[in-house]
Amino acid sequence: MHDIDPNLLKEAEKLEEQSKSQIKFKDYDSAITSLLEARELYTKIGLTGQVGIVIKEIVRIKNLKRITPTRATTLVGLEEKDDSEIKEDLEITEYSEKNAYDILDKARELTLEERYNEALTLFEQAYSLFKKINYDFESKQTLWQINEIKEHLRWKQTGKGLMQKVNIKDIVTLASAERRRMKLQNQIESPKIIPTKKTPITPQGKRENMESKYPKLFQQRIKEQEKEQEKKQFQGNILKEHDSLRKQQTEERRERMRLLQEKKKREETLLKEAEDLLADGNRALVSKDYDNATSSYQQAIKIFNQMGWLDQTRTLQKELRNIELYKKEEQRKIEQKILIKKKNDHEFQKRVDSVTSEKQRFEEKKLQQRVVLPPLIRNKLEKVNLAKNKAEKEEKMGKFERVISRFQFILEEYKSIPNDVIDLSSEISATEQKLMELKEKK
Repeated sequence: MHDIDPNLLKEAEKLEEQSKSQIKFKDYDSAITSLLEARELYTKIGLTGQVGIVIKEIVRIKNLKRITPTRATTLVGLEEKDDSEIKEDLEITEYSEKNAYDILDKARELTLEERYNEALTLFEQAYSLFKKINYDFESKQTLWQINEIKEHLRWKQTGKGLMQKVNIKDIVTLASAERRRMKLQNQIESPKIIPTKKTPITPQGKRENMESKYPKLFQQRIKEQEKEQEKKQFQGNILKEHDSLRKQQTEERRERMRLLQEKKKREETLLKEAEDLLADGNRALVSKDYDNATSSYQQAIKIFNQMGWLDQTRTLQKELRNIELYKKEEQRKIEQKILIKKKNDHEFQKRVDSVTSEKQRFEEKKLQQRVVLPPLIRNKLEKVNLAKNKAEKEEKMGKFERVISRFQFILEEYKSIPNDVIDLSSEISATEQKLMELKEKK
């Protein structure tokens, strides 16, 4: 739709207000002129509904004008004015009719394209125009179509739009067929016109001349038979019209079925694509790959929106919010693990440093003690260290018997050294523990 020119709209509304003032002073001609100008402006800016309202007001003023003629109006002038007004009324009706049919065509195209809200607006405009010009058949058919679209939209809001389809009527064609039917019906019911003497002699005239020679009863029977035959012929024409209409409706139904099948096939393809995306998203969730899961769900939401599945869309949007929460919770756990690991590493390092420091102090103390030890004790300790080094090498070679013998020697040497000279209780305990382990391996 094109943009509405605010200046033209303001001018049209001003003309409508001006016509109201002119009606108060019974200046009907000026009021009609103002409304005709307003109608042209509304037509230019595309406000078809307002055009219909203005036309209805023009007709009302003309009726009011006929009821209250001015004193200066002569009989001849009144008759001429009536003819002119009737002509203008016919022009207004024809304009409204054409405008309404054009709107119907656009509305039907929008419905086939599934642009239901736009189509509904146009159908309502057409319905308003048909009501104003008293086109009852078109009004009823248009109202039926409006209700069908509204019902479909209600179904679609429940997420079941695919289960309910819009039935579309070709109202223009139906109205044309209805007018032909009424015309034929009127022809059947209307009385036959008897030719005057000035009418040229036709086969019908010859027949009537012949009938005059027969008794009235016989003539009446002949006329009844001919009337019955003509009635059958008209009925046959009506049946042909109905048959043509049925064929047209059948073709329309087939076309609708074809479009529905194409739509269903397209929707099945989209549904399969959406299901694959959801499967990918679920696998990503299991693997805690939240970014890929989010991407898959977002693509699936776009497809369900396109299909009109609003319930599924809302469910997936909730799931997206849950995925974001899962992602934050997982990040929090990872950060917590890192902090705990750092804390444990720090505490472990402190313990290691403490043990190392304690060991260093112990070794320094022992070294200080050894410095003042008697030569015999230092000699024994040197033998013990030498035996330890050999035992470690032999243990790696798997010679457990010799390793056990060496540690027994080391134990005896430790025990032979008096405690008042040097405290070797920890070394004795460690050596005994080592002998037990070696014997188990043996």
